[in-house]
Amino acid sequence: MLTIVKMESSVSTPHCSLIVYLEQPEMLPAYLRDLRGFFAKFPLNYEVIVVAEKGCVVPPTEGPVRILQNSKKLGRAASLWLGLKNSQAPFSAITSVDMNTPLGDYFKLLQNLMTEEGYEICWGDRYKKKDSPFLKGPHPRQQMEDSFNRILRDKFPRCPHDPLSEILLFKKAAIEKLAADHPGKFTGWYLGPQLLGGLRRQQLRVLEIPVFESGQTLPGFSLWRQRWNLFIECAFKTS
Repeated sequence: MLTIVKMESSVSTPHCSLIVYLEQPEMLPAYLRDLRGFFAKFPLNYEVIVVAEKGCVVPPTEGPVRILQNSKKLGRAASLWLGLKNSQAPFSAITSVDMNTPLGDYFKLLQNLMTEEGYEICWGDRYKKKDSPFLKGPHPRQQMEDSFNRILRDKFPRCPHDPLSEILLFKKAAIEKLAADHPGKFTGWYLGPQLLGGLRRQQLRVLEIPVFESGQTLPGFSLWRQRWNLFIECAFKTS
């Protein structure tokens, strides 16, 4: 058993689950406060699934929050996937505790996924947003992601334009299909590249929408470690 599940508070049949990976517990209150303020304007029943890394002591929370506490270190990609599999909502969104993408962009993706019946996944494309920092200065992380995005697009010619995007929304049926397709474990920081083979084999239709992402990086992100993980993923694992 890899996780201990604790319910802080719940809502009945949420429309959407917001999945967030947590290593820095001090960042959670501001994240939840922003969510409450934003969704107070919309009649959307939502829940937050916080997947806390081993040793991360989650502060008291308010609102519709579920806590999944890892009993051993899983890493970001595996933790987010665990959160997706535990979601009961018809729609699930990958979010970041530092709110590096505006909630308005998430809501835009959610609206599109709810209304476009022919699509099962909505994939944020940071490189097609005109004001995106990913199109500007050569930050080391952005340079790394741009390089590996090109490699992944060569390996998967029909994959999303921004395979390393962290702004992803799923219909429940898509999660179930991907879970049946991917028996192995997820590793590293980025979930998206490890789903590309499943997208192709399951013939899942992906709707790509330009989104803003600030380009800031969480404290737990190691550029050198993730460069190595992506090299291993691209060279040996992704299929």
